[in-house]
Amino acid sequence: MNETPDSLIHGFLDGTLNRDELAELNQLLAKNQEIADRFAHISTLHHSLQSGFRSGAIATKHTHAATNTPGRKSPFLSLIQPALPWLLATAAAIVAISALRLTPITTAPTQTAALEKQDTGFAILTHTVETTWTHPPNPSTGDILRQGLIEFKSGLARIEFFSGVTLVVEGDSSLEIISPDEMRLIRGKLRVHVPPPAIGFQIHTPQGTVLDLGTEFALDVAGDHSELHVIDGEVEWHADSESNLLLTRGQALKLTGDTSSPINADPDRFTGSARLAQKINARQAQRFTNWQTHSQSLKSNPNLIAHFAMDQLDPWVRELKPSGSQITPGTIIGAKVVPGRWPRKQALDFSPNGSRIRVNISGEHQEITFATWAKIDSLDRQFNALFLTDNYGLGEPHWQLLEDGRLFFSVGIGKEKFHHIFHSPTVWDHTDCEQWLHLVTTYDVASRTCTHYLNGKEISHASAPPEKGVEALIIGNAQIGNWGLPTREEPDFAVRNLNGRLDEFTIYNSILTSQEIQSLYQIGKP
Repeated sequence: MNETPDSLIHGFLDGTLNRDELAELNQLLAKNQEIADRFAHISTLHHSLQSGFRSGAIATKHTHAATNTPGRKSPFLSLIQPALPWLLATAAAIVAISALRLTPITTAPTQTAALEKQDTGFAILTHTVETTWTHPPNPSTGDILRQGLIEFKSGLARIEFFSGVTLVVEGDSSLEIISPDEMRLIRGKLRVHVPPPAIGFQIHTPQGTVLDLGTEFALDVAGDHSELHVIDGEVEWHADSESNLLLTRGQALKLTGDTSSPINADPDRFTGSARLAQKINARQAQRFTNWQTHSQSLKSNPNLIAHFAMDQLDPWVRELKPSGSQITPGTIIGAKVVPGRWPRKQALDFSPNGSRIRVNISGEHQEITFATWAKIDSLDRQFNALFLTDNYGLGEPHWQLLEDGRLFFSVGIGKEKFHHIFHSPTVWDHTDCEQWLHLVTTYDVASRTCTHYLNGKEISHASAPPEKGVEALIIGNAQIGNWGLPTREEPDFAVRNLNGRLDEFTIYNSILTSQEIQSLYQIGKP
């Protein structure tokens, strides 16, 4: 036989070898470790490319093998054939059993699992820096990205596809998500990292399509021209009117109209994950410093009756220090010290059973504002406490979240009298479990009016009828994140500890204006 090892490997993967050729390949693999490694590399690539290439827009465009010359036609196109549906442990074993007839494996249908809340989509927005969005409007980090258009005018965004591909995109950019393995860059700059499980990822541009072969590369699309830079590994460039090109590490193309020309690769022009992390860390450090300055200024606010900054927490010290000397310290019970809104900031997690903060706030109040930053894991109870007085007597306020994600505020109006409940629209659902939410509620005794805010914006405003009013608000002994003395013993009613964390908790004996609440949000948002 005069066949080369590569041609034997390709022939095996294409299913064209006869028995003698199979025997020859088996002997080569058994005796030569380098050929065995080559077989493993090509067969892994063959299998990885199957799904992405077959389903993408360039799937049916090319059917012929190419030469093995770098910068010219690709040697990998010959591998784009129906891939083997099994994973084999060693190259020698693959050939040895290749003559066996394999029958499809079927599995019995399983019982349908209980339905759970989930999102459909193809990627996750994991990080942003000073991003000005146009579409979708103001997504949050942690959001699932579905098929469709994504546009932002400025800033940076990191997107992780479910296939494993990671993008860092720079505004002004417009891109379209097509599937976990395919997207379109309409304009803008991005840097792409593709791990081995995602080989075959495709990015379409106005000038053609990039097919990844396991690499890191960058694209810059602007008007009638684009640039493709290979930072590591290999990619194929598929143009409509040119032969397909294989590009390797350090190679780059300028793409104009129907033509391409080589240029010097310049990875530093494109922001990658490491540089993005530096920008995020610098931004978070500055925001934390700004918040600390603001937090210190609250000490002189005459309307402040409670402010727990949660920035000097010690797991072994269970006293929660207030911001001002006129405020009584709180007592931490059960709650764990965890990371807060910024890397150097702390918070308290109330998920452990029985967790709470015991506080005492004296006096009678005609107005009140509750404010906190909350990161909720789940609302798995009928009532989920934010702030509850120990009892529920005349004038005692209760602030909590319902299991359906609405804010709930009420004031006790005495025994055997039915209180008025102020509900907000939904402020939390399962898609918000990674988000820090700024929750604020105000109440005015004179007008019996309650206003709820979410992330600096008013979301509801309502008044109770005269018969549901009280002369003053009274707090006394109270708890953050739980309820001390439930009026009924049923677990669904009595157990109210918050399944999540709080970072900063503030109470004013005045009603903050919409502008003041927006300012609190802007200063405190991570």
